[in-house]
Amino acid sequence: SSAAMASVASTSVAYGERDSERCASARTKTEPKRRASKPSIWPLNLRDVTTAVMAAASLLALAQEEAASSNEERDAVEKTSLLRNLGAPETGTLPPPMRAQVRALEEDQKRRAKRSVTDHLDRALTDLLSFYRDVLVLQLDARGGDGVEPAGVDLVNETLRGELSEFARGSRAEATLVRLDAINAVRHRLTTTNVAPLLALEAMAVSLL
Repeated sequence: SSAAMASVASTSVAYGERDSERCASARTKTEPKRRASKPSIWPLNLRDVTTAVMAAASLLALAQEEAASSNEERDAVEKTSLLRNLGAPETGTLPPPMRAQVRALEEDQKRRAKRSVTDHLDRALTDLLSFYRDVLVLQLDARGGDGVEPAGVDLVNETLRGELSEFARGSRAEATLVRLDAINAVRHRLTTTNVAPLLALEAMAVSLL
């Protein structure tokens, strides 16, 4: 009936508003954690296998939180919209044809959520790559000159120039290239295979020690 449809629409609006508030709150809580575990400062905190494994777990958890935050509201709105368009009853059990369509939507949303986590991880790993690329720039520049890093060399992570310079002096360019390859390898595995993300990230983090 028109009254029932209006009720469903009203419920959708109210639910969407509550969900928006919940997502905003989640983003606010996640922001300090995101800054603290920013991948471009990872190498400065990797001291042993324990810290590497913890860093990998933190990165995955953050990617999952950010993905959930960005998908939760959209998923709820999509489901409410589908039920409204199907003319679903306001109460009681959904008829089998409607249940099938809702299940299909939920499966699509699960696949999208998985892709979203992978996308967040890929952006984080790209951030991590920027650290080692800066290190490599400094190492190669020092190798070609007198061993002293010139202030004019451009870095992606300019605010970390001091830390990057110290890190660069403590390792060789060949080791930096190996680390870059390890990061790119895990990016490829995460986007092209069904590897368990945590295991892949842990192996990569340990290889960066």
